[in-house]
This record gives sequence, C-alpha cells and structure tokens, in this order.
Amino acid sequence: METQSFVIMLRPANEYGSPQTEDRVSEHFEYLQNLHKKGILIMAGRFSEVLIGLVMLETSTQEEAVEIMRNDPAVKSGIFHAELYPWQIALK
Repeated sequence: METQSFVIMLRPANEYGSPQTEDRVSEHFEYLQNLHKKGILIMAGRFSEVLIGLVMLETSTQEEAVEIMRNDPAVKSGIFHAELYPWQIALK
C-alpha cells in the first residue's frame, strides 16, 4: 500500500490554559503513542523556543490524515489549533 506524508502543526487555541488543558494534553500524547504503535506516526515533538508542535504522519489518503488530526483529543477540545500540510520527504 502506497502512503502519503503529512505534517500537522499544532498551536495553542482558545481553551489552552483552561483547567482541562493538562488532561487533554495527556490524552493527546496517548493518542500520538497509539498512532506510533500502528506505524502511522513517524515523529512528533515541539519546538523549544515557541509553543508549536509538529506531528509527521504517513497515511494512505489525505482524508485519513484529516480524520486523525480532527480526532486528536486536544484538537477536539479546543486546546490546540491544528493545520495539515502535505509533506514531500526528500531523504529518510
């Protein structure tokens, strides 16, 4: 099965800093761990100097990547704002 690569950029959204932030971020991390176990998540992390996260995925379709992004608990709850970008890997 051929896959496509995508990057999700995560930034704080309106609910970031609310009392539920810590719980949703923990759920977000568990969600990413599960995607990694399935071989979908290639890498994830955050920039050191700014509160922006990056998630790299390989999926069979862009629709699948959008669904994964939208189902992230921190995105669904409004803690993070997410943007999806197709990514062309030059070297791996």
